[in-house]
Amino acid sequence: PTELPARDRVEGTLPRVLRIDVTLEIARPPADVFAALIDLERLPEWQESALESRSDGALAEGARIFERRRAMGREVENELEVTSFDPGRRLTLTTVDGPVPFTVDHQLIEQDGGGSTFLHVIAEGNPGSFMKLAEPMVKRYAERELRDDFERLKRQLERR
Repeated sequence: PTELPARDRVEGTLPRVLRIDVTLEIARPPADVFAALIDLERLPEWQESALESRSDGALAEGARIFERRRAMGREVENELEVTSFDPGRRLTLTTVDGPVPFTVDHQLIEQDGGGSTFLHVIAEGNPGSFMKLAEPMVKRYAERELRDDFERLKRQLERR
């Protein structure tokens, strides 16, 4: 996780961070799971809120991803940076620009001699002080959406 921008911190306090963990086993090799994670064109097929996603070139550490999403009834745009790119093992994305600072870390762990993959996703974000009262609702909504998205990815990959 990266440090949140100064604008999201109050002097003498830690920034508010929502953390969501999702772990599931996918009956596909890590290379196949990783390939699906970085296939930006197909992202809207398994991520419910994704409308569009594209990069500024080949995905690698330092690359930028530009995406449009529908979140809580609004259309939002995010610019993300790939902060970790280890094919078949790890992909980490961090917000550079967007309404909510967040980091999503995907860790892939080979199982059964490479025939399946444990995918562990950790998403951390700072919804900001304006969401303080709605935080429990926002967390439940985000957890459900994240879990549903990765269950959808699992079903799609296991059908191939």
